[in-house]
Amino acid sequence: MVPSSHRRVPRAAWFGSAGPDSDVVISTRCRIARNLENHVFPHRADPADLASSAMLCRQAIAGVEPNAVVLERDRLSDDAFRSLVIGRYVTFRWIASDQPGTVHVDPAGRWSVMVHEEDHLRIQAVAGGFAPEAAMEPAQRMAERIGRHLRLAHRPELGYLTASLSNAGTGLRLSFLLHVPALAQDKSYVETLMAAEQMGCSVRGAFGEGTRGTGAVIQMSNRHGYGPGARNAVDRAIAATRYVVEREREARGALLARQTGLEDLQAACEGARSVLLTSEPPPEDVFRCVSVLRLGMALGATKGDVVRTGEWMALAGVTLWAGRHGGRISERFERVRSLAKIRMGLHD
Repeated sequence: MVPSSHRRVPRAAWFGSAGPDSDVVISTRCRIARNLENHVFPHRADPADLASSAMLCRQAIAGVEPNAVVLERDRLSDDAFRSLVIGRYVTFRWIASDQPGTVHVDPAGRWSVMVHEEDHLRIQAVAGGFAPEAAMEPAQRMAERIGRHLRLAHRPELGYLTASLSNAGTGLRLSFLLHVPALAQDKSYVETLMAAEQMGCSVRGAFGEGTRGTGAVIQMSNRHGYGPGARNAVDRAIAATRYVVEREREARGALLARQTGLEDLQAACEGARSVLLTSEPPPEDVFRCVSVLRLGMALGATKGDVVRTGEWMALAGVTLWAGRHGGRISERFERVRSLAKIRMGLHD
């Protein structure tokens, strides 16, 4: 077996997927939480129980998808950590954990399964653009297949049991990564996000606490998966996301309607391009420059493929996270690596 530190992380399929509304919605993720019956949740389990649950999960996933790329958390190189989080195969919480755990990645880059994140199993799939069905179908199929091989913690009156009460019931969280730079400059921005939250959405920064305003990238998701209204919660999240997409498009239209709107955006794009190509800006500025270029590409103010900027956003987001949290991913090294990748894209 090839050691985890030398196995290549598959390139995420959503990097090249021009899904619906991809000018505003970068990606859609469906994540499903599951836990094993008669096993303590990972954050409360002792080493013996962690080893037992990890083995059962790994065997079940291998029985369903024997060709998945299996990577062990405690044997990963820094490059592998970086690739996993950029591709959205793992969460920052999974990276930060020191418990024994694995991640199983689809060779085609469509889905992944984390073992020992907050729950025993986190099954997720990511699709480009605004594509709830494209993200939900593979995640739900994987959850169903894995469930046939395991005794899962489930109660008829409650649904699936999870470490966090907000995830109990269906265990399903549908989230959308949105780029809303024009709306973020509009005076109605806060009211729009409040309206989305009142519709049943959680709205937060895409790369952890304190990042909601950075680069105008937000993550919207259903607030809970519990009770008879769980399916409606997903539908409300979809509707709320459509609402924010419409508001962003209106704000973009208003920006271009200004007398010098297009010229100002073109100048901002040239400035952002110059900063990225000729200097080593701090993580916050890298993120903001990529944000400006993405908007410019979407509105025809500068050349480039807006779909490619989804990966750039992920690169800049990891750099931002590394600068604030440190750990396995060195902030300075990550900034240099991310800038090099973005610069290659700008030269194409």
